[in-house]
Amino acid sequence: MKKLLCLLLCAAICIGCFAGCQEIEELIDEFSSRNTDAVGTGEENPTETAAETQPVEPLPTYDESSDGKSLGFTSFDNLLIDYLKQRGLEDENFAVSPLSFKAALVLAALGAEGDTLQQLLAAMGFASRDAMLDWYADVLKGVDSFDEYFEKNTLADRGGAAYEVVNSVWKNKGLPGEFTEEYLTQASELLRAFCDDASPERLTNAINSWINEKTHGLIPALIEDASEASVVLVNALYLKAAWETPFSKTGTDVFTTASGDKVDKSFMRVTDRFRYYEDDESQLVVIPLQGGASMVFVLGSDTRLAEKLNRTTYQRVEVTVPMFDIETALDQGELCDFLRSLGCAKPLTPEAEFGAMFTESLCIGDIIQKAKVHIDEDGLEAAAATAVVAYGTTAVQPEAKIFRADRAFSYYIINGGSSPELLFWGQIVN
Repeated sequence: MKKLLCLLLCAAICIGCFAGCQEIEELIDEFSSRNTDAVGTGEENPTETAAETQPVEPLPTYDESSDGKSLGFTSFDNLLIDYLKQRGLEDENFAVSPLSFKAALVLAALGAEGDTLQQLLAAMGFASRDAMLDWYADVLKGVDSFDEYFEKNTLADRGGAAYEVVNSVWKNKGLPGEFTEEYLTQASELLRAFCDDASPERLTNAINSWINEKTHGLIPALIEDASEASVVLVNALYLKAAWETPFSKTGTDVFTTASGDKVDKSFMRVTDRFRYYEDDESQLVVIPLQGGASMVFVLGSDTRLAEKLNRTTYQRVEVTVPMFDIETALDQGELCDFLRSLGCAKPLTPEAEFGAMFTESLCIGDIIQKAKVHIDEDGLEAAAATAVVAYGTTAVQPEAKIFRADRAFSYYIINGGSSPELLFWGQIVN
């Protein structure tokens, strides 16, 4: 009887435990279900902030394995072009040089430290300072290979052809601070930069004269006034090359603008085997230039351009394009705003860290570029110049005069012109 009672008691305990476990599991399932619903709808879990739930988009990086890189396109280039289109250039003829812009930023990043350096690298799409310098070394190899092309192809008529990517760094002698010796050495050895200084009165003309010389007169002046800048970092790019297969002029014909208007332009034509691609949204052809460069003409959409270039095949193509001259100035803060859009803001503030470059505090005050492209039946000539203008953040400011209108005053409104007229007069006395 005792054994029977023990067995019955054990059975009762087990049944109770089993039921209890089922209740616990059901409660857990119910809680999990409610929690999932709350996260999914956003109506519950009020302590969780949007910043904690939304993923942070990483800045674009320089992917050496991407198809775009092998064709000369990087995320920096594509983002810059898209940004400028959004700023109103989409419906205008324009030319911009991503390479010249990036090269000028390399001059700045070479002397940057801390977060300033990291933001500049991230904006350009480089994972490290070494990756940035490797990229610029590749740029210089391209310059050298242009010259090697004509040395190896003795039948090619150089005819003034040139490809130059050059840098210069300038100091204002009238303001405090000096370039560090390490920066000057690295700028000269790694970036082949010319280093100079000038008085405030001569600095603007000296920089513009250097740019005029390096762009072979295509960009005679870039900077209006550098007299208050402590440092100016400049890149100049020049390319002149003939078509491998020359074009022939075909005379004036009708060109339809993006808005549908009809205008007359001078056209040229060539027929040969070129790299070519077409699909439902676009048509493109690659026209080679002597020296190794090429010019890509695209009709229709230019999205996924690197992918489409990879899919080109050699075909016999009759190419007709207009001859043109384009000149664009980016001098209204577009390039600084573009950097800010990429999260690169610190270099443009008084907290910028350029101690590896200069003995006084600096920040980037402006970035300007001019670009010009000319094509005709003989070939292409193009130039760009980009200047990073940096100002001292600790310069002594003149004492300001005080005008405080906290008592009765009169006012006058006059028009402009050589003979001003009084339009309004009044006073505030009570």
